[in-house]
Amino acid sequence: MEYNLVDYNKKLIQEEIGWAYRNLKWLTGKEAKLANRKRDALLKSLFNEVNYSFARHKVHIGKLSPGCVICGEGYWSCLFINKLCTANCFYCPQDRKIKKEDFSKEGMGRFIIRSPKDYATYLKRFNFKGVGISGGECLLVFKKLLSYIKEIRKNFGKEIYIWIYTNGSLINEDKLRKLKEAGLNEIRFNISARNYDLRPVELAVNIIDTVSVEIPAIPEDYKIVEKCLPKMQKIGVKYLNLHQLFATEFNYKNFVKRTYTFLHNHPFPIFESEITALKLMRYAIYNRIGLPINYCSGAYKNMFQSRGVRRWAALLVKEDFEEITDIKFIRRLSIQDSPPNIKKIIRNLQSNKCRHNLWLLSDTQKEIFIHSSLLKYINFKKYNLTITYFNILPQTFLRPDEVGKAIELNSHNKVFIKREFQGQFKLLHPTTVKSFQKLFIENMREKEVLEDFCKNYGLTLNEWRKETKLLLTIKIFEYGEEGFPYIY
Repeated sequence: MEYNLVDYNKKLIQEEIGWAYRNLKWLTGKEAKLANRKRDALLKSLFNEVNYSFARHKVHIGKLSPGCVICGEGYWSCLFINKLCTANCFYCPQDRKIKKEDFSKEGMGRFIIRSPKDYATYLKRFNFKGVGISGGECLLVFKKLLSYIKEIRKNFGKEIYIWIYTNGSLINEDKLRKLKEAGLNEIRFNISARNYDLRPVELAVNIIDTVSVEIPAIPEDYKIVEKCLPKMQKIGVKYLNLHQLFATEFNYKNFVKRTYTFLHNHPFPIFESEITALKLMRYAIYNRIGLPINYCSGAYKNMFQSRGVRRWAALLVKEDFEEITDIKFIRRLSIQDSPPNIKKIIRNLQSNKCRHNLWLLSDTQKEIFIHSSLLKYINFKKYNLTITYFNILPQTFLRPDEVGKAIELNSHNKVFIKREFQGQFKLLHPTTVKSFQKLFIENMREKEVLEDFCKNYGLTLNEWRKETKLLLTIKIFEYGEEGFPYIY
C-alpha cells in the first residue's frame, strides 16, 4: 500500500510541519527500497527467537512487562506529574527551556490534573488499569509523587498497576523504600540520561518488585548499550524497553545536526533508531543474553497509544447513527442531495421500519446521516456516499470557537470531549460503495474484495486504480496494517 501512504500521509506531514519539512533528511525512492530490505533482513534474522504482539507492531524477546501489556490493550494512563528535569537530553520531546512547574497533565497534555483525588476519580470514570507517572524528572516532586501513588492505591487496591519513569539521578535507598511502601509496582530507568550508569538500577533491584530499563535506541550509543546488556541481566533487571527516537518541535534540530533520517509517519520516527534497536535484539539473541527486550516503535505508539485514548472517549460522544472503527475513530456516513430527494430516502427508510435513532436529517434538509446497517435500503446508482472520520480528544478547557461534550468527574471537575475532523471521502461510484461495505462493514478479506472489484464490475483500469486508491486511503481510518509499516 506504499503508493497510498505516499499520496496521503506524505501530504499530511508536509502540511503539518510546514517550512521545517525541507530542513529534514528524507529517504529518496532508491534509499527507501534499501531501507526496507535492511530492516526486513534484520527482522528475518530474529524470526524464530522473538514474539510479536499488537498486530505485529511490537517485537520482543521474552515476555512484555505488565505495564506494556496494559498500554497495548488501551487501558494505560500516562501522568506527566511535573515538567522540570535534572537532565537535558538531546532527544527529549519536551520543552527543556521551561523554568517553573505547572499543573500535572494526563496523556497528550490536554487534560490538567489538579489533585490526587481528581486523578483517581478520572481513572475510575474511564476504567484505566495501569498508570505510568513521568515528568520531567518525577522525583523532583517526590512528596507529590508519593501522594499520587498512595491515592491511586487507596482507591484501587491491587487492581491497578503503577510504574514510574526516572533517570535515576535522585534515587537513594530511602526514597525507594517509600515508593515501595506507597504501592509502586515498577520503576523504569532511562540510563542514557546519565551515561548508562547502572548503579541506581542495581540499588532499586533489591527493593522494588520490578525494575526495568527504558531507553531510546540511540545509533551512536550502540556499542555502549551492547556492553550494558549482560550487566543488566546480571544485576537482575526484569525488562529492557528500547524505544524509537521521534521528532518534535523541541528536538528535531538536534536530530538534523546528527544527520538522522526522518520517516513519513507519526510521530516522525528516526530510521537509524529502529535499525539500532533491532541490531541490539539480534546481538542479545546471538549471545544468549536472557534479558526480555521489547522494541517500542513509533508506529506502535501512533496506533496503539493513540487508539487507547480514543477508545473510551469515542464511546462517550458517538451518536447512534455513527460507528467506531477498529482503530477507534468515529465514522459518520451521509448522503447529500436536494431536500425532495432526501425526503424520498426518509420515506423509504420509514417504509422499511428502520429505527429513527439510526438516521438524522440535517438542519438544511439537504443531508441525511445514516448508520451503516441502513445502506442496503439506499440506491447508490442515484446517490453518492460521503464518509467522514473524527478523532476524539479529551481535554480540560475548550476555546470559545471549539465544541465538545462535557463529562463530569465530580462537583468541580469536568472532561471535555472534543471531535477533531480527520478526513472526508466521497464515493461517487456504486461499485466503490459496495466494496466499502464489504471491506469495512462486513470485514471481508481485502484481496478477495479488490479482485472482485476488478473482475466483475465495468470499470476501466484507470477507474479501478483511482477507486482502489480511495478505498485504501479510507483504510487508514478503519484499521491498521499488521506488521511494521512500509518505509518510503
